[in-house]
Amino acid sequence: MQRHMPLGYKITDGKITVDKEKADIVRRIFLSFTSGKSMMRISQELTESEVPNANGSPSWNHCSVGNILKNIKYIGDEYHPAIITEKDYRTAEKIREEKARHLNHSNNYLANSRTDVYPFSGKLICGECGAIFKRYTEHHNKNKKCNWKCKRYIVNNRVCCRSAVIDDAQLEQAFIDILSKVIKDFKLIYTRCQKSHDIFTDKSKIRKRHDKPEPTYKLGQSCSNPREAVRLLFDKAAEEYMSCSVDDFTYQTNKLKKILNRHTSVETFDGGLFLQTIQHITIYTNGILRFEFINGAAMETTYKSRRKNNKE
Repeated sequence: MQRHMPLGYKITDGKITVDKEKADIVRRIFLSFTSGKSMMRISQELTESEVPNANGSPSWNHCSVGNILKNIKYIGDEYHPAIITEKDYRTAEKIREEKARHLNHSNNYLANSRTDVYPFSGKLICGECGAIFKRYTEHHNKNKKCNWKCKRYIVNNRVCCRSAVIDDAQLEQAFIDILSKVIKDFKLIYTRCQKSHDIFTDKSKIRKRHDKPEPTYKLGQSCSNPREAVRLLFDKAAEEYMSCSVDDFTYQTNKLKKILNRHTSVETFDGGLFLQTIQHITIYTNGILRFEFINGAAMETTYKSRRKNNKE
């Protein structure tokens, strides 16, 4: 577990606490970056000074510094004590976004080294087949156009899913509209909804095995068919596992409200805020976007499909 701790933290008596010496490295990185130094320059200075990184190695690069600047845990949450102030984090975030726009790079809102990750990656679900939407870049007369389509839209050169097509601007505006409504009335997120996609789809298969009376065995009890006894025990355990669930609606609702309380209004799209608040968006061909929040509450809004066979 210690190996997976973000730099600046350690586990003491089963709790995450601040490692003072390593926390100073985190603060040094934020201070250097907000003072005008580039991530590359910061990494060079840390390497030259033989400062150990999260893996204990005195080797730094652009990505390892960027991962620290993007890690929102450093402002503190339910489990991690704060190492920097939220003001310092937001200042660094703003600088990163401005540099990304200046260099015409996509903002990497996730704390990893990939530069091709968009805030909507993995978050868009096709309302027709349940697959994930992917981002496609199309070139027309030297003009680049980016749309999101179901990944099963074309399979083996054949149209397999006649899902809708949507672009970043539509998704961003829809998110702004949805969140603006919630900030004005938090009651909109106080009601949980039926999830649109249930990952446990095989419950009925297991239950069918128990429709007919079967002999039951207890651990330690001898029987003529031990393999059958083991199978029944595993089936029973699987059924009980699938029928149980962790109800964290109240916790996630309070967490969501705490995040939104920091904002009096939402006028521009914030990728970080999107990732903190939205579980996924289901896109339907009838012009409906269904936003599901991290607590399971959902709201809907409309959009205009960009399918080629539709008039735009």
